[in-house]
Amino acid sequence: MATLLLLAGALGGCDRGAEDASKVPRAESVPAGATSPVAGAAPGGQAPPAAAAAAVNPGAPPPARRIVSLAPSLTEILFALGAGEQVVGVTRFCDRPAEARTRPAVGDAIQVSLEQVVALAPDLILVNALGTADAVAPLKDRVRILRVPTDTLAQLPEAVATHGREAGRDAAADDLRARIAAALDAARTAARGRPRTRVLFVVQREPFYVAGRGSFVQGFFEVLGLENAMGDLPEAWPCVSAEALLASAPDALVDASLGPGAVRAAGDADCLAWWSRFPGIPAVQRRRVRALADESALRPGTGVAAALAAIEAAVAPAPEGNAREPGAAPPPASGAIPTPAGPPERAQ
Repeated sequence: MATLLLLAGALGGCDRGAEDASKVPRAESVPAGATSPVAGAAPGGQAPPAAAAAAVNPGAPPPARRIVSLAPSLTEILFALGAGEQVVGVTRFCDRPAEARTRPAVGDAIQVSLEQVVALAPDLILVNALGTADAVAPLKDRVRILRVPTDTLAQLPEAVATHGREAGRDAAADDLRARIAAALDAARTAARGRPRTRVLFVVQREPFYVAGRGSFVQGFFEVLGLENAMGDLPEAWPCVSAEALLASAPDALVDASLGPGAVRAAGDADCLAWWSRFPGIPAVQRRRVRALADESALRPGTGVAAALAAIEAAVAPAPEGNAREPGAAPPPASGAIPTPAGPPERAQ
């Protein structure tokens, strides 16, 4: 039930976000150049240390003092950059780091309390989905709204840079970007020469939502030299039939539907028991069905190294002869259900 609610919360903009990706490939203001009469209006509010960054580039707007972050990934990045003191509002799914839970929650990806937002007197609202931007659009003449896409792994470095610029934490952003690049390079190097494993990544059971080619997970698969069993579906998180699962013929199956807090041993046992109802899936036959141990793989945030490790643990070790040979033609993943689909909100 919890995952269904998370899925429902994310449907309000992800499809349109992918559709309009060419129009807004980087951070965009809604509207550009808007000023806010409520900026810095919090009673007794003190300018954070980041305010000194305005002196470095006099032509740039001053760093935001009071930020409402409307996506878990954006909130996580802000805190990682040391800008947590500037975050005054979040969504109910912003749970990383733990300190984020101490901030007032103003809603979720598609249902935002505008009254609560106004009461927090922000000078910047950060969103990553077009649906969320629509939800806060009535405030566009009162406060600056910035959309920072984090739909793919390739967008993450730019998103970090944007957060650093907006929060006056450029040096921290440069450092985080370097650490992300190092983690990705190390994983690519380690993956060279490995047998190519075909992986089915499930984020919801019945209905079945999986990671498609447009998902954040796809980027990790490419870095690790893995083949996405649903990679012929262009959507990020398509809803597919049971027949499509069977046709995808994965060598390994990663079940991310259990949500946060799942105990790894119990999670794996539960997954294998549940998926045994599909004995025709090669991964089930080989008992290569595991729970996702760390949700960093679902969230386009700062936990890139943890995400890579979690996916590797979920698909490895590959028993001798169980992985599909490189270059072997996979069966098509047919049977996609034309139902509007989006990622769990924790994947934003």
